[in-house]
Amino acid sequence: MAEVTPSRLLDRIAEHRYLLTPAGTRVADIVLEEPALVARLGIVEMAERAGTSVGSVNRFCRALGIPGYTELRLTLAEEVARDQAADPDADPTGDIAADADVGATVALLAASSINAVRRTAALLDTVVLDRLAEAVSAAGQVQVFAFGGSADVAHYLATQLTGIGIPTPTTSDVHNAAAFAVTLTPSDVAIAISHSGRARHAVELLDVARDRGATTAAITSSAATPLATAAELTLATTARGSGFRYRGTAGRHAQLFVTDALYVRVAQRRTEETQRLLNLAGAATARYQTGKTSNRSRQG
Repeated sequence: MAEVTPSRLLDRIAEHRYLLTPAGTRVADIVLEEPALVARLGIVEMAERAGTSVGSVNRFCRALGIPGYTELRLTLAEEVARDQAADPDADPTGDIAADADVGATVALLAASSINAVRRTAALLDTVVLDRLAEAVSAAGQVQVFAFGGSADVAHYLATQLTGIGIPTPTTSDVHNAAAFAVTLTPSDVAIAISHSGRARHAVELLDVARDRGATTAAITSSAATPLATAAELTLATTARGSGFRYRGTAGRHAQLFVTDALYVRVAQRRTEETQRLLNLAGAATARYQTGKTSNRSRQG
């Protein structure tokens, strides 16, 4: 295997992520999300964070053509330093300092979201994406489960899919979601969205969906999360954290990118029906915006 240079390391990890063992995938996710942190971690700490052994971390390095963990850290440190030299105002840890001025704050927020989408695109398993798109396109209904900050993303996806003719109920009320979930059949799809992948209700609802025979999918930050474990299909996102919680914003942008990719791949499978419904929606919206409603609407 060719030597991994600093400029190619993160791209190479992203490219080979889905060829790795489950333990290697967990290590890869941590490296991709927090390269500056990994450059400072000892191998024992790294193994503990990834929930694996020191030997698995070393095997991850060798799978990438790197002799060992020390060389991985050095390569990451060089890459982070090079990136920071190109943009001196960027904080490689992803944190926004309390005394940062408005320009630096805005720049770091923008960089965080851009990097989240870029890394998610590099990590996205397109085979899984198309498997899910095929299942959604053929589904009798799709249910989307999400809570907290991810609920807005679930509502967005549900609106998009419903708009092209695929009934997609969603709710952020866990009791209503449970009532929805028990109506699923083997011809349906359930999608759970959670950045942390540890939202207990989302995991439990996927379990219900699986018991009902529905296809289950997760949109989450890592294939190593409980939510991903509960799902048949997982689409992974990635976003780095911050002391001021802009991780939520970057994570949401990554989630929206994945939902857009899913929506487009579904729409491509039903082009005529999608275009027909979008045209009808556009015409209805235009009438509403211009005030040209029907007599029946005015009388109502």
